[in-house]
Amino acid sequence: MTSSGVGVAFTMSLLVALILQLVPLSAEFIYWRPDFLLLITVGWIIYSPDSRGIGFAASMGLLADLVFASPLGLHVLLFALVGAIPLYFSGWLMYFTLIHRCGFIFCLIAFYQLINTFLFSLFSFPVNYGDVLPIAFVSALIWPIVDRLLFAAHYRH
Repeated sequence: MTSSGVGVAFTMSLLVALILQLVPLSAEFIYWRPDFLLLITVGWIIYSPDSRGIGFAASMGLLADLVFASPLGLHVLLFALVGAIPLYFSGWLMYFTLIHRCGFIFCLIAFYQLINTFLFSLFSFPVNYGDVLPIAFVSALIWPIVDRLLFAAHYRH
């Protein structure tokens, strides 16, 4: 795919992730929403590790800080830390089956949610560790859609 086609796909995926992240949900369902920005970040790191790495993950974390109105730098740190894991395994992740990548995403999102919840508890925000697994599960369930769209966007000729 040409570089302009990848740029359009990247911009569109980012806009869709932002829209899905900002769609209001009722209180019962808010904790069942996956972190679309993190999923898009991880997906682009997996499929384009040469051009998107830790700096990209940190900049997406800054965007997440602004979108979530969280303490500035919190998501920068988390996205950079979590983004380093698929970057390290990027040579292998492309060859995993889809079900194995879903398992990887489940573990990665659970790790992210645990650290996120712990850091928010340090700021004395009310936290609920019971939300970690549902968010990781829902993220793993929608990962095949994200994976296939980013795969098609990156490898279309």
